[in-house]
Amino acid sequence: MTDNTIGVSLEYLSEEETISKNRKSIIYSIAIGKDIGNSIGALYAQIYAVFINATPFLLSLIMSMRNLIQLAVQSPFGRLSDKFGRKPFLVIGLFISALMSFIYPLITDPLVFLGAMIIYSLAFSIFTPSWIAVLGDSSKEGMRGSYIGKITTISVIFTMGTLLITGWVVPLLNVDYAQQYSVIFRIGALGFFLAGIITLFMTETVPKSILNDTVPNQPNQSKREFSLQNTLKPLMENPTFKRFVLVSALMDFSMSLGWPIFGFIRERYASPTEYSLMWAAFMACQVCSLVIGGYVIDRYGKRWGFWGRGVMCLIPLVLFFARNWIELTLANIIGGIGYGLYFITTNAYIIDSAPEESKGNYVGAYQLIMGMVTFVGSISMGIVTELLMGFIGKWEAIYTMVLVVILMRFIGGMGFFFVEEPRKPSLSNNYDFTFQNEIT
Repeated sequence: MTDNTIGVSLEYLSEEETISKNRKSIIYSIAIGKDIGNSIGALYAQIYAVFINATPFLLSLIMSMRNLIQLAVQSPFGRLSDKFGRKPFLVIGLFISALMSFIYPLITDPLVFLGAMIIYSLAFSIFTPSWIAVLGDSSKEGMRGSYIGKITTISVIFTMGTLLITGWVVPLLNVDYAQQYSVIFRIGALGFFLAGIITLFMTETVPKSILNDTVPNQPNQSKREFSLQNTLKPLMENPTFKRFVLVSALMDFSMSLGWPIFGFIRERYASPTEYSLMWAAFMACQVCSLVIGGYVIDRYGKRWGFWGRGVMCLIPLVLFFARNWIELTLANIIGGIGYGLYFITTNAYIIDSAPEESKGNYVGAYQLIMGMVTFVGSISMGIVTELLMGFIGKWEAIYTMVLVVILMRFIGGMGFFFVEEPRKPSLSNNYDFTFQNEIT
């Protein structure tokens, strides 16, 4: 396959040049702290909401708002990071995330927890496109899969170790469930805080030619940072990327259908510390998947990596039959293998589809679509499940909806058979999207 690339010299930093400026210890340390904080926040929000008596609809609203904001709001921050640099957005987002993770265990009202989740999600959307773009800035295209895989593998190993230690030590403290959540969330806050401190010492990775708007033959972007048409430009200029996004949207819709109901099953059969051990198993399998995933997609192509989504329908199948935390762990083992492979493939696919000066915008466009479809999927499942409970009972409704999720995930996974290898847009597809009422 021959990529159609933009014919502009950007003098991009090679992996070796960027890593020499940002010592490996800085890049890895940011990844470790960020992933420890985000993993704890993401994994425990669902069962903590159930613990403080959220209904299926409220749980779906919490999860939907979290994912909508985390994904859909990334686009403007991705574009801003292309223009002003990655570092400011990393620092701000990480410090706000640390504060919210510290506050979580003080909340006992699901509606207040929803408000806290919205603020945390906004912080996530601030730092995430900058971080993914940093990985792109720091790597060569032909080595990107293995490069992202190496960094992610190290951070996942540390996160797994943190969860294992937490699952072993916290029960020794002889505290109740509420105090267990307090300890766990604040470990996540510490991870975010340390990552923010380390980012202060990171050297900026965006080429000066882009920061100074000196890229030749490119229109000035400053007056149209937030136009919707410019946000969606990657879908219009790159048909291969558009197909990938549409298939991913179907799959993520099917994934989001499980969010309002899986938390009830997991909270029913696992304590907070057992939950730590379950997700440590997930991450152990994710590490194995990441180790081979980068090599596989670099050598054989991105399409092989999408097999990671093909196994996702097995997760709700296991949850349907599980009746203790050991059996729930089997679902996490399957999820770890599938997610590790899919994660590395998705990030590499987005970056390899984007012109060098637009990586942040491509990330933002992808996340915008995913945020919208997961919001619709999660909210609709929460409403349907709560209505169904009034007719057939709580657990009967939940397990009936699990069967629906199995079917939808199978359909979504099949869509990746129609995704092609990534291509950059050709010059003939570079449309100039402007309209009169830009938001500035």
